Amino acid sequence: MTRYRRSPLAFFAFDDSLSFDPVALLRGAPPTSVVRSRITAASIITGKHHDLTPDELEVLGSIPADQWSEADAIDRLLLDHLVSCGLLISDAPTTVATDLRKRHEALSATAWNREAALYHYMTQWSGIRLAEDSEDLADVADAAARRHAAAHGPCPGPFPEVPVARTIALPAAERTEPLYRTLVSRRTTRAYDLSRSVTVAQLDTILRYVFGCLGHASSAMGTTLIRRTSPSAGALHAIEAYPLISGVSDIAPGLYHYRVADHSLGLVRELEKATARQLATTFMCGQRHLGTAHVSFVLTARFDRSYWKYREHPRAYAALLMDAAHLSQTLQLVSTDLGLGAFVTLVVNGVDIERELGLESAREGVIAMVGCGTPAETPAPLDLAFAPGPPR
Repeated sequence: MTRYRRSPLAFFAFDDSLSFDPVALLRGAPPTSVVRSRITAASIITGKHHDLTPDELEVLGSIPADQWSEADAIDRLLLDHLVSCGLLISDAPTTVATDLRKRHEALSATAWNREAALYHYMTQWSGIRLAEDSEDLADVADAAARRHAAAHGPCPGPFPEVPVARTIALPAAERTEPLYRTLVSRRTTRAYDLSRSVTVAQLDTILRYVFGCLGHASSAMGTTLIRRTSPSAGALHAIEAYPLISGVSDIAPGLYHYRVADHSLGLVRELEKATARQLATTFMCGQRHLGTAHVSFVLTARFDRSYWKYREHPRAYAALLMDAAHLSQTLQLVSTDLGLGAFVTLVVNGVDIERELGLESAREGVIAMVGCGTPAETPAPLDLAFAPGPPR
């Protein structure tokens, strides 16, 4: 006998929608609208939204989440439909039921916070392209920006008006030491010189001083902690880097994993140079200007390592996002110091990347992508020309 449990990894919303009677309109009757309530379920284990009928919602409410139920009084087809939506968990031996049950068990075993899991899995992308190959991405972005401004009005200004009792003028002293010159020189790079390569020495420096282990210690819990140049919640450093290389001298193009323990590159898949650039572009939703970077790094979070300590903690996922952001900024500064350009983007097809890397997303998942390379002499059309200082 098949047994069922309601999945606790689901959220429900009631949306109102207006509907009109088209027959009455064709007969010349005055238009009248009826407000109808639509029930939507967001299933974390499928990463999708599903529309429900009131009867389906009632069935879900009748099946407990904390114990198995045979539910033999309920229509089997209805139960199977709710299982396929990830709203019920079933011990049936079918492929769909087994895969979703394993995914549910993996999320529970990794000690995900439910609200954080909702955000992570319901905002992942797959197969997104920002522009067709025949379209100029700068033109597409410019047209979209104009439509957005026309629909929503002007953007709030860069400097908020905060009520204060008085102001104190500061000296605004300029620093010329190397660190401050690097900070001032940093900018996002979207155009790369494909006739030149990043050297092994440059990549070695980036990996060592951005993602490398510079020290280690043991915690009171017996956990091995490492030190990087960037901070990390609990010194866990649960962010991994997967370099996608297309233009590094003496290193074959391909997808790699940076092995922090011995400061080495582990080959995941060797690629042709053009294929590596195309894969990077696909990973980043068709951002061709970023796909030409000599090295792109997929940043993943090891949820199992972070959540082992911060079990179901509501801020644990935010801490992982901060960890990735710290590493992104450090990569930008190290790249700038080496004379390279760099970028960071959250516009990624995370589902597709995880599939390419063979990751179990409940334990390790994609957060962002960063990259670097030798900048081109001519800026990309999307690059902005900034005047120094704030506007006057």
